[in-house]
Formats: sequence, structure tokens, C-alpha cells
Amino acid sequence: MRDDVAQENASSEIADVRQIYEIEAPRLQRYFQRRLRSRDDAGDLVQESFVRLVGCMAKTSLPRPAAYLQRIARNLLLDRYKRLETRLLAFHVPIGEDFEVAVAPDQAARIEAEDVMRIYRRALDELPQRTREIFLAHRVEELTYREIAESMGISIPTVQYHVARALAHIDAALEQE
Repeated sequence: MRDDVAQENASSEIADVRQIYEIEAPRLQRYFQRRLRSRDDAGDLVQESFVRLVGCMAKTSLPRPAAYLQRIARNLLLDRYKRLETRLLAFHVPIGEDFEVAVAPDQAARIEAEDVMRIYRRALDELPQRTREIFLAHRVEELTYREIAESMGISIPTVQYHVARALAHIDAALEQE
């Protein structure tokens, strides 16, 4: 009797996941494609989102699994941007006349850094002008989202969109190399 109830609950959960997948997977695919511009990466992130959702559903009952799935998707995208920032941080070089390297970098590291900067500059040049201006204002001029929004007469979510779009494009460019 106990096994029958467990099997019934399991088949009910499978049906729930299948229904959520049919509704939400195309939405998530579009969401990731707009931000990553790569069908393969978007498909991988959709799959990862559902794997994490099923894992959570196995542990606890979720009152709104679709909303939870959307949060998982946003977190996966944020994790991806953080990994990009971490990778780029290794190549950060302060710009200024007074800057001197304490220890001369080895040739391989210098060549790799030059390659990354070449790809980065090319990716920046490929961005739409407004997106590039907003991204550079935030990253180079170190303006806050609020300061950028006020100076350009746009909303803070619009600034966030352009920064995320630029990061996704730069990430995709670096991943291709």
C-alpha cells in the first residue's frame, strides 16, 4: 500500500515536471538566447535549469515551481557572468603613466593577455553604440547604474539590460576563442 502511494506521487511529480517543461522550456530558451546569442549554450542552460529544478522538487514540495525555475535560470546566468569576470580579472592591468610592473611578466602570459584584450576590444566594437557607451560608463568610468540612468535619461533596468547584454556578448566572444 505504501509503495502504491509513493509510485502515485512519483508519477504525479513526473507529470508536473513534464507540464512545466512544455510551457517553460521554450521561454527559457528565448531568455538565454537573447542574453548569450548561442543556441548551444542556451540549450545547455535550459537543461541545467531543469536538472536543478527536479533536484529541488525531489527534496521539497515547491508551491510555484515555474517561478522557482525562473530564479534558477537567472542565477545560472549570473554565475556565468561572475565566472567571466573572474577570468578577465587575471588580465586586469591598471592604465596610467605612473604604472610600472614590479616583475616582468613571462612571454606566454603577455601573449595570452594581448589575445584576450584583442578579443575584448573586438567584442566591444561589435556592440551597438548605446550598449557600448553604457557598458564603458559602468566599467571604465565606474559610474553606478543610477548615475548612468540619470545622465542618459533612461531607467535603471535599461542600464542593467545593456550591461548584461555587453557582458553576454563579451563572454560569447571569449568562449569562441
